Amino acid sequence: MDRRLRQFLAVAETGNVSSAADLLHVTQPTISVNLQKLEEEHGVKLFDRSSRGMKLTDFGEVLYEHVKVMARVGEHAKAEIRQLKASNEKAVRIGTGFSWWSLFMKDIVSDFQRDNAGISIHVDVCSSLDGLRSLMIGDISFFLGTKIEGLSESSGFVFEPLFEVSDGYFVGEHHPLVGRPCATRDLASFPKLSVSAFGNRHIGIIDRDDLDPSFSRSRSSGMSFVSTNSMFAGIDLLKESSAILTYPIPTKSFFATFQIVMLDVIDITPEQVPIGIYSLGTKTVEDNVLSLQGAVREMLRERQLPNIMIL
Repeated sequence: MDRRLRQFLAVAETGNVSSAADLLHVTQPTISVNLQKLEEEHGVKLFDRSSRGMKLTDFGEVLYEHVKVMARVGEHAKAEIRQLKASNEKAVRIGTGFSWWSLFMKDIVSDFQRDNAGISIHVDVCSSLDGLRSLMIGDISFFLGTKIEGLSESSGFVFEPLFEVSDGYFVGEHHPLVGRPCATRDLASFPKLSVSAFGNRHIGIIDRDDLDPSFSRSRSSGMSFVSTNSMFAGIDLLKESSAILTYPIPTKSFFATFQIVMLDVIDITPEQVPIGIYSLGTKTVEDNVLSLQGAVREMLRERQLPNIMIL
């Protein structure tokens, strides 16, 4: 991590330039100059200075939270390197969206484990935003999920499209709109559910202005909005409320096992949404990871999956 940020972190946590200088074995003037450079770089005041010490401003708090994440990522990398040096065990860590895990990824992972007994595998099943965050900080090697518009240009993600799907509108089986054709205007009377909501942890992955336009429309129209990062919590919310979830149609049969059904919306032309593999363009992909990606492509070519258009 940049030494200026390391010094900033030390001052923020000790509340004192002198204590931070002792901790880092540098002079006080060095830290003071570097803090000034940081403030000039961001164009804001990072600390309120008083006889009682240094206290973070609101701007400083924002930087502090991000620097803490950077420090944790650095420690994570060191720990992973130490673990790799101390062990010959091979491991593959991947991520996938919930739909694709239930539809085919669980079978691919099972086959991969059977054919590669000496390799450990870890799977994150999560939203695309959370998956990209895990990919960015090095927790996984690739993520299979929905193509997201408005990704930050500095993110370094590379997307390989594999297939396309359409979204449907899902509700609990006792929802007022179930059992009859309905129109999009009917949907506006009910809360919207999101299982991939944006949070502060996603800053740096996607530009805020491009985020969740459905949420903006919901607020402007007065529609209520509820979100969760858990699909199973989302299923409970659908069953116990009148919320509506927009989600890929191939998940229809899985949802049916939880008494979640798809509405018959008659006045909408489904838009095709690209699904594919995200990886980091700056990172070398290991052979075992390439093998697993190949298994995904092969399965998609060979199996007839409902409501999926292979590219």
